[in-house]
Amino acid sequence: MAVSHSLRLGLLALAGSAGIFLCWKRYLAQRDRAIARAFQKIKSMNKAIALVVSDARNASFSRRNLSKYMVQRGLCPSEDLLRDATLLVSLLEESRGPPAKFAHELKQAAIDAEHLQRLFPEIQASYVQQPLDYGRNSRYGDNWRISCYMVVMENWKPKIMPHEPMLRCLGDTMQHCVAQFEAWYCTLKGFRQGSKRFSVMNAFVTRYRPVHGEDELQKHIDGANVDGSVILALPTEEPFEGGALHVWDGKPKQELVYQMAPGDCMFMDTKIWHQAKPISKGARWALVLFLKLEK
Repeated sequence: MAVSHSLRLGLLALAGSAGIFLCWKRYLAQRDRAIARAFQKIKSMNKAIALVVSDARNASFSRRNLSKYMVQRGLCPSEDLLRDATLLVSLLEESRGPPAKFAHELKQAAIDAEHLQRLFPEIQASYVQQPLDYGRNSRYGDNWRISCYMVVMENWKPKIMPHEPMLRCLGDTMQHCVAQFEAWYCTLKGFRQGSKRFSVMNAFVTRYRPVHGEDELQKHIDGANVDGSVILALPTEEPFEGGALHVWDGKPKQELVYQMAPGDCMFMDTKIWHQAKPISKGARWALVLFLKLEK
């Protein structure tokens, strides 16, 4: 029986559609396998992260959970699950080096020492002691009197106004310290550089002298609401003895001792115990920042 031309065309079109359908089906199966491989890869690298981005059965990705986690890591999720999964695998592979041993680090010469030395006469001239009540949960209570404040939390009493001469003198230095802390924090936590921003809750210059009540800062953390801290060693006109910075960090906890030179910065994550040991001679100056992670 002869097949009409129109029927032949119809059959060819049907065969073509079936072929396209099979190709599309194979493509979707390949994508599903690639997504499954990506999930298993993440699970093998970091089970905790796999749990965060997984579905209720912990069997594959949850698109919502994966997108939410990517935003937390400073990444921009797309509408393509495979693309996002592949990007997360790459990020984890890049940051797969040995885990950070400590949640603090001494950055030597973080700020130019010669620049600080040129500023030091102005720092001295701007310094005034401003008594501050740290509250009943602090061992110092209302007895802390050796700091000059550049930024102050609004709810501290007695109300202290930022000392404008000191802020003008060290405001730029303060911002340089914050920028370096942000870069360090992203490296520490495995976030994309530039994805985390911090604001300054408190900033102050402290002068230690070999006088009772002014020679040390006893072992403490910088407050439960402080997300990070910076200590910048400043120059001095009177070389001091003592004054080492002790930090307790690591698992198990270790006591580490640091002698800081002008320009050195100590960066600390939240809730790190530390102590400024007493000085027995001279004067020790430091700029201290309490930082808050911007949500």
